[in-house]
Amino acid sequence: MKQRYSTFLPLLTFYLLLLSSCNTQQKNKEKTSSLTHLQKNSYASYFKIYKEESFSALITYINTEKTDSVIYILYKNVKPELNLKAYYIKTPVSSVACLASVFVGALNNLQCLNYITAVDNADYICNPLINEKYTNNTIQQLSKNGVLNIEQTLVCKPDIILANPNGDPKKDFDARLLKAGITPILCSDYYENYPLARAEWAKAFALFFNAEQKADSLFSSIEKDYLQLKSITDTCKYKPTVFSEIKIGDVWFVPGGKSNMATLLKDAGAMYIFTDNDKTGSLSLNLEQVINKAINADYWLNLHHCNSLEDVIKQDKRYEVFNAYKKQNLYNNNALVNEAGGNAYWEYGLNHPDELLKDLIKIFHPILLPNHTLKYYKQLK
Repeated sequence: MKQRYSTFLPLLTFYLLLLSSCNTQQKNKEKTSSLTHLQKNSYASYFKIYKEESFSALITYINTEKTDSVIYILYKNVKPELNLKAYYIKTPVSSVACLASVFVGALNNLQCLNYITAVDNADYICNPLINEKYTNNTIQQLSKNGVLNIEQTLVCKPDIILANPNGDPKKDFDARLLKAGITPILCSDYYENYPLARAEWAKAFALFFNAEQKADSLFSSIEKDYLQLKSITDTCKYKPTVFSEIKIGDVWFVPGGKSNMATLLKDAGAMYIFTDNDKTGSLSLNLEQVINKAINADYWLNLHHCNSLEDVIKQDKRYEVFNAYKKQNLYNNNALVNEAGGNAYWEYGLNHPDELLKDLIKIFHPILLPNHTLKYYKQLK
């Protein structure tokens, strides 16, 4: 009997430990609120939003393959207890640094400009309120030379930094910034291959300022205008051919066939000559390859800093061979540029693809929009 009791005691201990472990796991499970209420995006694929009962979760993908991501947990009152490797942020935040002008444009649309306390390079910002604040030293500049000034950022101490990922986690999430309570929000909006997808990123930005209703209303309006414009080109039998960009050094970077720009050109009723590939990024070509493909194209767009036909030829006299040049069908997206070179196309246009589409339809099919005046584009003469 004694032997049977001594055998039973370890078994009892084992089951008690097992039960205790199960209870602990159950408690942890109760603390872990699984992300189940996905707010489906209409176009964007490089971020996801989950709207749970007491918090929201923003997931941003930071590489083209979407194999790497970052989770941000946003809460208004009580910080949730979750078994998630995430960055926890109380909203609304009080200040934000924008390390690209496109973020300034997005916050302008959301009427959240007053949250901006720092920008990357003030020269590239067109917004008059931001420029005024920079002049009055109420907005700081954090990366004049393209490299984030960590010391200046620590002094400015924004709650969050809206930035594009650079592929190096140590640089993306600098330990000094995290220790100071500054959280980088990595945004891969430029990977999106549909124009409306970039505009939909306003929904992600809005989470940090409790401006979700404004973002939904804004995006619905932009989407409606865009789709209405697209519908008027759907029946166009004539599809002019078009190519874009200009050689930099020995390399000509052209948008891939599945890129944001390629889709925009298609929706504007044009035939993009490099559409026969599945790249969402850029193709790296040489001049001969572009000539071979684009020599007879009808239009040439987005010629960087060129303001005249003479500027184009000064870069390379061989550009005269293009049919688009001979017909003077060159249109550059630099109609709204400030004295320092800041271009409203990147700040406002990318956040308003409906306005970009209207410009392009006017260029390719002027009869469809007889009363429209080009906003972001101008013809080179």
